[in-house]
Amino acid sequence: MKQNSALLIMDMQNGIAKTFPGLDEIVASSNEAIETARKAGIPVIFVRVAFSKNFSEVSPNNKVFTKIKNSGQTMTTEDDSTQIISTLNIKPDDLIITKQRFSAFTGSNLDVLLSGLEVDHLILSGVATSGVVLSTAVEAFDKDFKLTFLEDASADRDIKVHDFLINNIFPKYGDVLTTKAWTEKINN
Repeated sequence: MKQNSALLIMDMQNGIAKTFPGLDEIVASSNEAIETARKAGIPVIFVRVAFSKNFSEVSPNNKVFTKIKNSGQTMTTEDDSTQIISTLNIKPDDLIITKQRFSAFTGSNLDVLLSGLEVDHLILSGVATSGVVLSTAVEAFDKDFKLTFLEDASADRDIKVHDFLINNIFPKYGDVLTTKAWTEKINN
């Protein structure tokens, strides 16, 4: 399970994660996963969403990102809203990729990075379960990655949606574990 794996910590950035209830628990689980991955030699990859200053990448057909574009805020890679939240244990050697849609693959160099690292197993976590986690999982599954979902290092604003995905959809794509169970599996 250790070899050829990568831990993805997705959309845990100021403009997204700070709006989630229970953030402290999500961060605690994420930091536990990060520490476990580092000790096991598993690359930690932080994923964030950002755009050019004028949101040129955003089609008017995209309701979510058009709403942000029309709000007058910016989401460039330099803006505070796109920075990884400070309570996560990020280190200079960790990888940060920038995407431009819900899926971590869309508009990013994730495919090339995973190929270079010879990764075929992704451990997924982040916010929102119904956004980046679901979108990345579906695309990764179609690309034949082995998947593990860290249920307590992921969250959704709607707990019923989170629970439905964790209990009914994600088990079809891979293993669903708590961070503690994943850590025990890695350490054995």
